[in-house]
Amino acid sequence: MIIAITDDDGYTEGVEILLDAANEIGKAYAILPERQRSAISIALTLHKPLRLTHIKKNVYTLNGNPADCTLFAIHSKEFQKPDVIFSGINWGDNCGLSPLISSGTIGACWKAAIYKVPAIAFSVHRPHRRLGWEKKENWDREGLKDGILRAWAFLKSKLKKGDFYVVNFPEERYIKKAKIVFSKRRQWMRTFAVIEKRKDPHGNPYYWLSGKSIKPEKGTDYYELVARKNIVITKVALEKLLK
Repeated sequence: MIIAITDDDGYTEGVEILLDAANEIGKAYAILPERQRSAISIALTLHKPLRLTHIKKNVYTLNGNPADCTLFAIHSKEFQKPDVIFSGINWGDNCGLSPLISSGTIGACWKAAIYKVPAIAFSVHRPHRRLGWEKKENWDREGLKDGILRAWAFLKSKLKKGDFYVVNFPEERYIKKAKIVFSKRRQWMRTFAVIEKRKDPHGNPYYWLSGKSIKPEKGTDYYELVARKNIVITKVALEKLLK
């Protein structure tokens, strides 16, 4: 099995963990945005040349977006066409409705599914006090790898052209004991948008977009992840969108 990996965070420890797990499943390579591209959704790069850079064996970066990376894996003669796309591991969960249409991690999977290549997006819940992939002490490599392999065992017989799955892991310390839960309901809203007006050192106004968290709602993917500390899987079937 050929597995192509991408993400929206660039070349991170999360990618290394996903590559490690994927190489136990089949033969994997990674095509990654050269820089952080969170919340870029399914955007493509159509206004400038795309340049591919070799980083190390089976790892490349592209000066584009996650969806561009998916297209390179599927259509470029530079790579063997994948049987499945893995996207992640995103540092920060992608539960709820909003990430489904805004996340670059998930956007890579939308593009794969459109071209009838099955895909899985992997994300891990991020407590606010944690800094992210840049700090080695912030992640549990074996715990995350174990979670990926467990999720794959659960999903491998369910993969279908035109479908993709979103896998959300709880905070790393809970993964090894977490149950895998298939959720049919996404939380409608995770945050209220907040637009804060500030002033720069010259007194000129600028604005900062952020959000205020909303509590998890029982019966949703977000509740299963945050309140129950489960590994939560949701499915997107493109065929249903045509009806």
